[in-house]
Amino acid sequence: IAGATSCAIKYQRPEIETEKLIRDFESSDTTFDVAKLHWREFYKDTLLCRLIDSALVSNFDMEIAYKRIEQQSSYFKKSKWALAPNLNAEAGASYQKGEIGASQMPYFTVGISASWEIDIWGKLSKAKKGQFEQLLAQENTRNAIQTQLIATIASNYFELLTLDAQRKYVEETISNRKEYLETVKTMKESAQVNEVAVLQAQSQLLTAQAYLPTIDQAISEIENQICFLMGKAPAKIERREVSDPNQITFKEFPIGVPANLLRNRPDIIAAEHTLQSKLHLYNSAVAAMYPSLTLSGNISTDATQFDQWFNLPTSLLWGVIGGLTQPIFNSRALRTQKEVAQKEYEIAIIEFKESVLNAGLEVSNRLSSIENNKERVELLYKQ
Repeated sequence: IAGATSCAIKYQRPEIETEKLIRDFESSDTTFDVAKLHWREFYKDTLLCRLIDSALVSNFDMEIAYKRIEQQSSYFKKSKWALAPNLNAEAGASYQKGEIGASQMPYFTVGISASWEIDIWGKLSKAKKGQFEQLLAQENTRNAIQTQLIATIASNYFELLTLDAQRKYVEETISNRKEYLETVKTMKESAQVNEVAVLQAQSQLLTAQAYLPTIDQAISEIENQICFLMGKAPAKIERREVSDPNQITFKEFPIGVPANLLRNRPDIIAAEHTLQSKLHLYNSAVAAMYPSLTLSGNISTDATQFDQWFNLPTSLLWGVIGGLTQPIFNSRALRTQKEVAQKEYEIAIIEFKESVLNAGLEVSNRLSSIENNKERVELLYKQ
């Protein structure tokens, strides 16, 4: 047993320098973790929260994610029952031929048989742990889908508010340019300007009017996208009125420690659970190459007539067998299973590192975008 268990690999998280993953960032508050902030604490708009609640219930990706969890839960339950004995009920009838020339004799049997593989190398328990880690990975994948869904709806919602405000600006511009066009026409009648000035005023008016269909199209597409995320047909999205984009404000929260920010991301948590699952399945594949100990037994009643079945204990038969089975030649199935499981584990390590690095990239881009957009908004507002 010591030789077999020594081939198993113990889990150790791959070493990754998380402190340097977020570019040009120093935490001002090491006691706060924005990753643990509930989305309702961040988004205070009642109508937006209503849209998010509806999407969390009816979104197709969320429904599929829940079904995936139920599916993986069934696999986990199956792996748990692999540790229990197998119990089968048997019933049969046959004819036994007697001596030459004698008539055939009916033979009836009813009984119960059981077999139990003793998990001496941990093959079954490791497979169970692998399925459990995969269940946790699926649950965190659902959390990642939920996080992305909330962010997408919120982003689309605030873009709608911005487009509404932009549309009001354009409408005001159109009104102003109509007045300007009438003024230029009056000035032409009094010979203060020529026809070129009138045409220029008309061109400016048409340019402003041409913005409206573009904005309306963008509004329609975003409303349709939000409806799709909510799992319903395209319709108008109810939202608050905003006359100035600067009215769209958020309470600022400290970011916290970069390592904690990354560690709490559901996609990273899911990747690590997948990594642990692949490790347990590899160890299970290794254990499958060692002898298996199986206990089996049966008890039955055998008789040549129905009324003799209950002639106990005369008709009662029972037996118990225990044995070791060592795989020798099985078309290389077990060795291939082990090699494939090992490569799956190595791939999971790479994917875990990739998910952490990608998370650092996304967070770095978002934090940089926040800082740069603050300056950009101030300049545009002055403009």
